[in-house]
Parts: sequence; C-alpha cells; structure tokens
Amino acid sequence: MDYFKVTKRCIRCLKPLRENGTCQNPKCVRYKPDPEPEKKQEEKTNDGAK
Repeated sequence: MDYFKVTKRCIRCLKPLRENGTCQNPKCVRYKPDPEPEKKQEEKTNDGAK
C-alpha cells in the first residue's frame, strides 16, 4: 500500500537528495558538486551519416 513516496533527505541539512544519493545544497557540509554528464554523446563524429 504505497500512498506516497518518502523522499530521502540529507542527514545534516534535511534537503532532498539527488537521484544518486548526494546532497544538492551547496551550503551543506556533505555537499558534493553535481557530476557533469558524460560528453561522449556530443563528441561523436559528425560526418553527416545517420
């Protein structure tokens, strides 16, 4: 019986965590910068072939 989803929160600042479980509050002690998405998709050769 899932009525609502409880969001996981940081144990220090109580802000909601990202999907990967890291704190998103830059003022928090446990904050980690959001990892940049991989740029491999953008670096594909663009020779016009589909």
